[in-house]
Amino acid sequence: MGKPKVILRADGSPKIGMGHFTRTLALSEMLKDDFYLIYATRNPTLQQLSEINLICQEVVSLPDDDSHFDVFLSNLTGDEIVVLDNYFFDTAYQQKIMTKGCKLVCIDDMHDKHYVADAVINHAEGIDESQFSCEPYTQLFLGLKYALLRSPFLKPVNSIQAKKYDLLIGIGGADPRDITSKITTKILNLNLNLNLAVLVGNAYQGKMSQNEYPGVEVLRNLNAQQVSNLMADSSVGLFPSSSVAIEAIAMRLPFLVGYFVENQRNFYNYLISSDMAKPLGDFQNIEFDNLKTWLVQLADNQAVYRNRYRDLIDLKSPNRILETFKNLEYEK
Repeated sequence: MGKPKVILRADGSPKIGMGHFTRTLALSEMLKDDFYLIYATRNPTLQQLSEINLICQEVVSLPDDDSHFDVFLSNLTGDEIVVLDNYFFDTAYQQKIMTKGCKLVCIDDMHDKHYVADAVINHAEGIDESQFSCEPYTQLFLGLKYALLRSPFLKPVNSIQAKKYDLLIGIGGADPRDITSKITTKILNLNLNLNLAVLVGNAYQGKMSQNEYPGVEVLRNLNAQQVSNLMADSSVGLFPSSSVAIEAIAMRLPFLVGYFVENQRNFYNYLISSDMAKPLGDFQNIEFDNLKTWLVQLADNQAVYRNRYRDLIDLKSPNRILETFKNLEYEK
């Protein structure tokens, strides 16, 4: 008898960003030893296909127009656990999958719809069950106990190593608004004499380049292991309140945090109210009046932040998530 099937449905592109793609790949890593994995996506790049094929047994390439909804449904036989990760999978579409006989897991950011899924995962802090509309049977797995982290971010960190970079900026794999270059320019104009690293992804199409920003090390298209190494080699980070902030917490890297879309606000508010990071507010209207002070405070209190982060992420989320999927398979 073969392994039970999980089919993951997510996209990543310069237009929508890479967050959905990255965290479903992280989930795939957690499940790969116990499940047969199929990844369904639209317009995957060669790099995305390479990353998927390292973990999953099959790739289903879906059309880019709205027919992708029906094409995906036609690939379901009813014996799979389906994972959906995007904002446009509404209640009616969830119901169609459930009617097929599949078990369904939704990865949530916005909790802006009614869920009929068997399980919902939202790995940000700052939310609770009262904010969700769902069926009585829907199980909610909330908070960083269920952090969807790729394997390099789940290993112990050498916290006492010397740091190459004073500040690491990482706004996201795509950054369609090119917040990266705007923030980098403002920081350079402060003349703080920082050893500055900037992380951009393969989908990034903004202005950052070595030539335009002399003295800044621009690192593009790094894999998960390289990103974790980069975080370990940095004293302080500057990130949005998204998956990269969760990776920073796992790596015990103190950071400044902001937001640029509404679905980052809850997690941002949690990080600031619990003193897990220093506040930069809305990246669209950012000011750096306190930057020098905060950089010193974060760098000088790394042990304090490491202890706080250790309490938040215990690096055992793969065990909890795997158990959740095994239980869903048992219930079929």
